[in-house]
Parts: sequence; structure tokens; C-alpha cells
Amino acid sequence: MLWVLALAVIAPTVLFYFVVVKSSDRFEPEPLWLLAAAFLWGAVVATLLAILGNAVGEGAVSAALGGHSDKADIERWTASFVAPFVEETTKGTGLLLLWAVSALALRELDGALDGAIYGGVIGLGFTLTEDVLYVVRAGEQGGVGAFFGVFVLRTVLSGLGHASFTAMTGLGVGIAAEARSGPLKLVAPIGGWVAAVGLHFVHNFLATFLNDGGAAIGIKLLVFWCFDFLFFLVIVVLALRDRAIVLRGLVDEAGRLLHPKEFARTTSHWMLVPLWNWFSLLSSPSGYAKSRQKQLDLIELAFIKQRRQRGEDDAALHRSEQALRERIWRANQAGIFIGPR
Repeated sequence: MLWVLALAVIAPTVLFYFVVVKSSDRFEPEPLWLLAAAFLWGAVVATLLAILGNAVGEGAVSAALGGHSDKADIERWTASFVAPFVEETTKGTGLLLLWAVSALALRELDGALDGAIYGGVIGLGFTLTEDVLYVVRAGEQGGVGAFFGVFVLRTVLSGLGHASFTAMTGLGVGIAAEARSGPLKLVAPIGGWVAAVGLHFVHNFLATFLNDGGAAIGIKLLVFWCFDFLFFLVIVVLALRDRAIVLRGLVDEAGRLLHPKEFARTTSHWMLVPLWNWFSLLSSPSGYAKSRQKQLDLIELAFIKQRRQRGEDDAALHRSEQALRERIWRANQAGIFIGPR
């Protein structure tokens, strides 16, 4: 019963965070099925591997501390000095696999923002499973009060922790995916992983060793919320960078492939405001769905042009660009317009 109740209260909260993170990618949203795969990696594969890795690490900590330390001390040291390395590695491995698959076939990891989004989603998957385990254990040991207390503290108030950590690894992987130089392709993912481990260590150290009353909880939450703020700051900065890519990619198409009003609407800073684009496209002559598809095709065209500028020049890329141009041309012929005329 506790497992069902834990899932019933935690899953909607994590789903809300998922929608917030996904909607942060305004210009080139990632495929829902691939985001779901990333979420499942975090919720299932990364969590199971982390449980095994943490168990091995706990054994090593126990041996290092000797037989005089109690279980609580061993768990605290493991949480601070083992878990950040193990968990960010298991989550980060999913990002490396995504990078490899994208480079070979999918072509969905276009840059830093994509990497941060996928990293955040993997972190949310991990949060779902881990929080269910913690909340159920709290309920078994301390009853209903402990159950909901841990839920509020971990999921409601600190639920973006893993997302903010693993987004750093994703940022590094995303930078590597668009990098031209070999050294940056190696250094960026490692640097992102180190940042993820560092943030995770600070989080766990405070959570396990700072336990003296309400002031301690307030300090911990303030630090954790600073990490969340850093996560969204990175997302906003990268979204502005994506806007600049779209602006550069479509400026020479305005007046030819798209109307100047469509260009202005698609590259507007207002695109970063939640629901603005949705409301704007509702008044399109052909309705939201068709105008949004045309807008997405134009944005994808801008990103393809950017990939060509950074040195990619294969037949598949040319075919994709030609297909996009044909779809946009057909949309124009059908009178599909982005927003009100």
C-alpha cells in the first residue's frame, strides 16, 4: 500500500517538473519518445546500477572506517563521498549513449541546450525512483507523518536536485556534440561530469552532516534552491543562444521562404515566455497545428544551416535540408501562415 501511495504522490510532482523542463526548450523541442527514453534510463537503469555501485562503495567505506563505526556513520560517509560519483556516472552514461546514437543516426543532440534538457530529464527519472524508495522507508519506520514529511522535503522542496546535477553533465556532452576540435569533445563531458559530482557532493554533504534544527534545514534548502536557480539560468541562457541561431539561420530566408511577420514572430524574445507562442499561433489562419509544424520546420532548417557552418557536410544533411524546404514551400502554397497576418 505504501508503494502505491508513494508513487501516487511523487509521480505527479515529478511529471510537473518534467513539463517545466521540457517546455524550457522553446525553439527546437526534443522528441517526446526520446525524452521518455531518457527518463526511463534515469528511473530504471541508472537507479539499479547506482544501487549496486553504492552497495559496493558502502562496503569499501565500512572497511576503511573499521569495525568501530555504526551503520548511520557509514551511510552518511557513503552518501557524501561515494553516491555523487556513482550516481552521476550511471546517469551520465545514458547521456554518452544518447550522444553516440545521435551522432550515428538520430541527429537529435544538436548542442548545449539539448544536452542540458536530456540531463535534466534523466535526473528527474532518477528522482522518481529514489524518492519512492526513501518515502516508503520513512513511512515504514516513522508512520504517516514521516512519510509525508520526507515527501515534502525531498520531492516538493528539493525535487529538482538530480535534474540540476545531471544537467551539468548534459551541458558538457551537448558542447562536445557541436564542437569541432577533438580536445573539446573530450574535455567538455568530463568537465560537465565533474561539475555534476561537485554539486551532488555539496547537496549530499549538507543533507547528511547538517542536521541541527530548523536553521539547518533552511540553510540546506537555500543552497539547494540556488542549484535549481543555476539550472534554470543555464537553460535560459542556452535558449537565448538557440534564438540567436534561429535568427542567423532565417534572416536570409525572410521575404522568400517565410514572410517578414513570420520571421519576426518566430525569432521574437517573447518565444521564451511560457504559452506566448501557443496563444499567438491559435489565431493563425490554418490553426495551431499546421502553423506550428511550419514554424518547427523553419527552426530545424536554421539548425541544419548552423551544422553546415560548423563543418558538417554529408548527404543525409543535404537531404534533410531539401525535404524541409519542400515542406515549407508546400505549406506556403497551402496558405499556412505563422500567427495572424
